[in-house]
Amino acid sequence: MAGVLPAAPDLFDGLSGDWRRSWRVEKLFTKATSYAVERDAELGPVLHAASDSAHAALVRSVQIAAPTSARLSWRWKVARALESVAPERTKNGDDYCARVFVIFETSLWPLHTRAINYVWSAREPVGSVYPSPYTANVGMVVLRSGNTAAGVWQDESRDVLADYRQFFGEPATCISAVAVLVDTDNTGQQADAWFARLSIDSVPRREDSTPIP
Repeated sequence: MAGVLPAAPDLFDGLSGDWRRSWRVEKLFTKATSYAVERDAELGPVLHAASDSAHAALVRSVQIAAPTSARLSWRWKVARALESVAPERTKNGDDYCARVFVIFETSLWPLHTRAINYVWSAREPVGSVYPSPYTANVGMVVLRSGNTAAGVWQDESRDVLADYRQFFGEPATCISAVAVLVDTDNTGQQADAWFARLSIDSVPRREDSTPIP
């Protein structure tokens, strides 16, 4: 059917060949997070992200207009949670050992771009939802917290449209991109995380939607 994405396309393209061609790096005026493909005994190729007082996201455009459903799924693992140096709801503590986020409506003004961040927190309770300390247009959703599950692959699956509506109080008009990030620039810490099998299963309402390339 025209305008309908294939079921759960692999956003990492199997982490083989020129998979990075579909991803761009977005970094702040800091040292960049390092990303590299490694082989995991259980999952095969996985993405290893290492941050040492660094910040840089890997972002992939998806361009889904007026989605009627959207489920994001992935697997992730961290070496350990960050130490709780400062509250994560403050700018000084706004670091996470792993993030996966969905970018919705974009703007020429970055702080006006709407996004939902799924995070592995240092101490915020699982299920916590709160705005980024930098902008109310970014919602933080805590899926994992602390070291209880550190070192073990964890499966995640989120209805991103429901999470958007819960945070913003209205339906999303589009999905623009998906990103992964490990950042420790505010707290000056080190962190290692691994990501695998990142996919989005979505149906747009309008036939003029552009599928994932």
